[in-house]
Amino acid sequence: MSKTTKNLGLFQYDPDKDGASTFNIKRALNDNWDKLDGEVSARVKAEELAAEVKKTVKAGGLTAAELGAEKSGAVSAHNKSTSAHSAQFAKKQDKIKGTKGKYLGFTATDTVGEVDAPASGGSRITLTFASDFVGQAWTLSGGGETYTGTVDSSLTATVSVLGINTTYTLSASLSGVTYTAEVTTKDYYTALAVTLEKFQSTITVTVDSGSTVTATLGSTVLTKTSTGTAVFTVGKAGTWSIKATKGDQTAEGTVSITASGQSKSLTLSYANVFGVMWDTSNSSTALTRLTPETDPYGLVTRSVATEPKPAVGTGSGSSPFDAYAPWADMKECNLNDAGTVTAWKGDSGFSRGFQRVMVHIPEFYVKYKESGTKKYFYISDCARNDFVKHPGSGKFVGRYVAAPSSDGVVHYVFSQTNGSAGVNITRANARTLAKKNGAKYHLYDFATCCAIIWLYLIEFADWNSQSKIGSGHVSSSAASTSGRTDSMTYHTGRTNTDGVENQCNVQYRWIENLWGNVYQWVDGFNANGTTAYYCTDPSKYADDTSADYTKIGTLPASGWIKDLTVTDNGLLIPKTTGGSDSTYIPDYADSSSGWRVLYVGGCWGDGSNAGLLCFYANDASSYSSSYVSARLLCEA
Repeated sequence: MSKTTKNLGLFQYDPDKDGASTFNIKRALNDNWDKLDGEVSARVKAEELAAEVKKTVKAGGLTAAELGAEKSGAVSAHNKSTSAHSAQFAKKQDKIKGTKGKYLGFTATDTVGEVDAPASGGSRITLTFASDFVGQAWTLSGGGETYTGTVDSSLTATVSVLGINTTYTLSASLSGVTYTAEVTTKDYYTALAVTLEKFQSTITVTVDSGSTVTATLGSTVLTKTSTGTAVFTVGKAGTWSIKATKGDQTAEGTVSITASGQSKSLTLSYANVFGVMWDTSNSSTALTRLTPETDPYGLVTRSVATEPKPAVGTGSGSSPFDAYAPWADMKECNLNDAGTVTAWKGDSGFSRGFQRVMVHIPEFYVKYKESGTKKYFYISDCARNDFVKHPGSGKFVGRYVAAPSSDGVVHYVFSQTNGSAGVNITRANARTLAKKNGAKYHLYDFATCCAIIWLYLIEFADWNSQSKIGSGHVSSSAASTSGRTDSMTYHTGRTNTDGVENQCNVQYRWIENLWGNVYQWVDGFNANGTTAYYCTDPSKYADDTSADYTKIGTLPASGWIKDLTVTDNGLLIPKTTGGSDSTYIPDYADSSSGWRVLYVGGCWGDGSNAGLLCFYANDASSYSSSYVSARLLCEA
């Protein structure tokens, strides 16, 4: 018999035994070459691995004994200590990793997570399945790892994973429905368990047809296309985030699922955006309504086909904006000292004789853009893209101006019907008296005044408020009492009960006499000559100062307003004058040198000077008059 080498068992020719007749070329040459080639390949790989381990050992400080333990596959104290491993080993671990979370040299009975770097950790997760899942494929995924298997009759499986502080999602499907459960590893070498049960609930989302709707909980993301509704069958409890998109429109909400078998519904609405364009090169008071087709910036989502019709006296009125927020939610209410609504108009407890009859100004969002001589004004009923919340929205404004007490002196700034206008009061005194109502109360302010202008402007698309709604009580010798519009059944219009239009009171969305009858002090605005400043923090309101105020622009000389300065968050002041009582903005603005305070609207004898944008910043903070009153405001 031929001789063989001691280590590799290679064939050696023995002249005493192997004659020419017994020489086998396959055995003598080919088999030997195959064995040599395999051995060389194995040794090269071993040397590469040894070099990597040596490099890692050098960086991590392993002892020779530990190295021997690692090579032999023994589970040493080092294997269970996160501090003994270097972060560099995490980069090398895949080269010595076996299958399904195990490493070379270890068996299923060894401690889980051997030879892990501290950044990766290691844990053993026991999976338990409900009997429904027998024979179904399961997946455990998390931290970039994926493990798979099939549920057998034992209803359990064990997986060794790498991550610490890592969430793993166990999933399996039944009849097209995917069920999931989650487990999160914590410390190094933790034993965890997760159970997958047959959990099924339904979420029905109502939203515009054609919308893409997603339901998300953790790593689970489900997607549907709405046909008017989108129905999701979900396989786990929790708060699901629901998001619908259509074009550049987005609507979001949440649904809480707490038990299997629940059916929950959610209705999502996209932002309603209306817009108007004002060409300042055109002397007309009218603005152009924007539609989704004509808006150059593509922001408008809604347009109206009819114009508002204010009421006259007890007659009817109408407005297409009655169907849309924020206009539709401008309602009367009674507030208590804490600023809480005690009754809305229509409730049994509501009374206009109450001391704080207020009108709600809902939150709304604005965007302003300019292009050449054109100015664009947009209102959205909810947050959208880069729209900003108007700082004057989300408040309650007095339906009526302040009234004096029985002694003829204003002791509080209330909002109550059937009272003579509370006048002869400075702005600072009015501020103090408004605060006496409660912590949330203060004086009618610049931000809210601007918010009402925006609401009116988008609704009526015309600067001439006197022409569109009514001249107001502007041709008389004295102020009228509050509540003259109480007999009106529609929220916007004029009384005209005596047949003389310019001696009649007006209301806009239930707010009485925003122009005409008496001026109203406006807080949060100061002017030093023509330099104008504003503040939106009621706690910082003060006279004759720019401290805690922001410069908004420069006021023009006195005259009919021709152009405006408008800020990105919807505040506005007169910029230039030179118009008339029937062109551009047909309201009068006044300014003067030195520190000045602001009152707005016009009074009983102002005629065409009055109007929603009538703007007087020409008197000192010490000023009071029989034609200047105050209006109450409350933060929501």
